[in-house]
Amino acid sequence: AVSAQGSLPRCARCAPRCPRDPSRAMLARLALLASALATVAFAGDEAKTEPSESQLSEYKQDFLDFDLNKDNQIDAQEVRSQFKGDLDPRELHQFFIDCDKDNTGTVTLKEYVDYASTLS
Repeated sequence: AVSAQGSLPRCARCAPRCPRDPSRAMLARLALLASALATVAFAGDEAKTEPSESQLSEYKQDFLDFDLNKDNQIDAQEVRSQFKGDLDPRELHQFFIDCDKDNTGTVTLKEYVDYASTLS
């Protein structure tokens, strides 16, 4: 079988939950970010660290993967479309509360990098 995006082969046995499915990999990343959120909420500002070049590169790539319309912002619709319904609305809402510091309804690269840096 071929993934919904047609890019990575998936075996028929695990197709609905194939770990090689790119949307599953992104979901796993976002789940990891969300699970670390509780810890970060109690850590406060001292949890902020400057990301390494490797981390910064990874964060930028994650951001670009979600920014489907290439407007240098991530909105809720772009995040939902990447997860194809596999994202709890409360998790999505919490993600935007935590990331969208200027309350515009979108997340910029800087906001995303600042947020992701607190989870490392």
